[in-house]
Amino acid sequence: MDLRESTGLPIVSEEIALKYSENEISVKGIQIIKTEDVSSFLLNTEWKGKDKEKEVYRIYHGIRKVEDKHFWDVMRFDFIIIQTGKLGEEYNKTTGYYRSIAGTGYRFPEIYQVVEGYSEFLLQQSSEYHEKIKDAVMIRAQKFDVVVVPPSYGVTIINPSEQKTVLARIRSDDAKELRTDYEKTKGECYVKEEDGRWTYNENYHEIPNLRLEPPQNKWRSLKRGIPIYSIFYFLMIF
Repeated sequence: MDLRESTGLPIVSEEIALKYSENEISVKGIQIIKTEDVSSFLLNTEWKGKDKEKEVYRIYHGIRKVEDKHFWDVMRFDFIIIQTGKLGEEYNKTTGYYRSIAGTGYRFPEIYQVVEGYSEFLLQQSSEYHEKIKDAVMIRAQKFDVVVVPPSYGVTIINPSEQKTVLARIRSDDAKELRTDYEKTKGECYVKEEDGRWTYNENYHEIPNLRLEPPQNKWRSLKRGIPIYSIFYFLMIF
């Protein structure tokens, strides 16, 4: 599938990966996350050790057009591909994380856009400690939808569909992913089951009702249907 329309880049989506010309596209690195890497973020461990080399998702770090190098010296553009499938009783997902604290004293925010497939974003905001959640939000996002992750929220991205999902992401190049708390509770505060229900993760002490929110398709300069890579490029020029 040609992703030029949804990404603004000359990239093709193949079965489990992306295809591009190195003369046109530069990538800092590719990280492949396998079953063994996510097993400690799952509630059900009976299947642990099975298919441990199976790919769950992959990240293309620092991807950009070759000629755009000077536009991405502070910010970073990534692609994430979450494969279809399940991890025991849970759907394939990213490991949850909070982001590190910026010089402003707040955690770094980040912006996502679905460029192929369908994803569900589970955002959670903790109180004075991770196991006490004061806000939990679920966002259903389809192709072209934009999701903004606020500074104080952690995020997990789930692929409950029958095809892979491809996501674009913009964040500060200085942002670090902090996963220790999510690993301690074996994942996010809600877990989606095969029948579509969301159930409590009992490793948390307090969990509010799960709120459903729409994607942020009209947030500031962001517009649904316009690739976030193109929006950032336009803002940097003007």
